[in-house]
Amino acid sequence: MTNAMTTVNDVLMMWENKEQLQEIRKLFAPKLSDSEFQFFVGLGKASRLNPFTREIWAVKYQESQPAQVFIGRDGYRKAAQAHPEYDFHQADAVYENDEYEVVNGVVHHKYKLSNRGKLVGAYCVAKRHKSSRPIYVFCELSEYSTGRSLWNTQTGKPATMIKKVAESQCLRACFQDLLGGTYAEEEEWEEKGDKKAESPRPAFQQNDELKDLFTPTIIDEPFEHPKATDEQLKEIEGLFTELALTDDRITKALISHEVSCLEELTETKAKILIYQLNKLKSN
Repeated sequence: MTNAMTTVNDVLMMWENKEQLQEIRKLFAPKLSDSEFQFFVGLGKASRLNPFTREIWAVKYQESQPAQVFIGRDGYRKAAQAHPEYDFHQADAVYENDEYEVVNGVVHHKYKLSNRGKLVGAYCVAKRHKSSRPIYVFCELSEYSTGRSLWNTQTGKPATMIKKVAESQCLRACFQDLLGGTYAEEEEWEEKGDKKAESPRPAFQQNDELKDLFTPTIIDEPFEHPKATDEQLKEIEGLFTELALTDDRITKALISHEVSCLEELTETKAKILIYQLNKLKSN
């Protein structure tokens, strides 16, 4: 049996294991009703996505509103590429000095690596085997950028972020039978009013090995949300000490959650980091 098949079987078994379902609900869908959680589980099984590697999770902002299912960019890729009708997909960023033209849905994009000008947006094309033409999506940077964190043009990675938006939207449109009704983690922008929404994105990293646990990943969190409690920070510091992690390992752990120090952790990120460290401790 191949490693890929083993992974698929492991994911399917995870969605059918009662103990793991309780852990999934606690970490990635804590406020869902029973029927909403059943839908979430059904989608997880159908798409073969793993919540513990931040491929899928769910959020319920208010009791009066339905839950929302979020899928990471890698989750969209994985689900689409496993679809029996997947043909190909391609995404790229577009700058103001690029030669860019779309004719009858076909993208003509040429550029040099120097002096590309300002970032404008990103596009993605995706095609199913039986379709006569691919799905095309273009996303303007101005519609999604918050100007903060990884969207910042000076210190962040806005090209990567807007490409993730375009890719997620395109794959969802191409495979609506599987991914319809879900949302990508970058498809949110800072609200103009005073009301802030709780961030839906659990900063969770694969924890099979130490090197995987602390590999930097890309997440954007534009919303205000509760900071980690003093108790959480003390527990994390204790686990760092107990695991005898070097300063370099600790730095990588923080980077993987997109913070530079423990005090910048959100309550959700601290909760997940504690879970990761305890899992590492038990290995």
